[in-house]
Amino acid sequence: MKKKLLFCAMMGVSVMAFAKTMQAVWTSTCGVQHYTTFTGNWSYTAMESYLASINEIECGVRPVINLHP
Repeated sequence: MKKKLLFCAMMGVSVMAFAKTMQAVWTSTCGVQHYTTFTGNWSYTAMESYLASINEIECGVRPVINLHP
């Protein structure tokens, strides 16, 4: 049982070491500040679209977003 647990823990750490995580800090057009974390392989276009959707739901306006890496 210990070996299985150790193996799982090692696999989890190795997968987490290669995971790509990006955090976007942004303010909606309503003035609310957000901290949004993207994990995995999100493209910049997908992130921009997601943030615009959140702003549209929250404020009723779909802004044009340009992310700068």
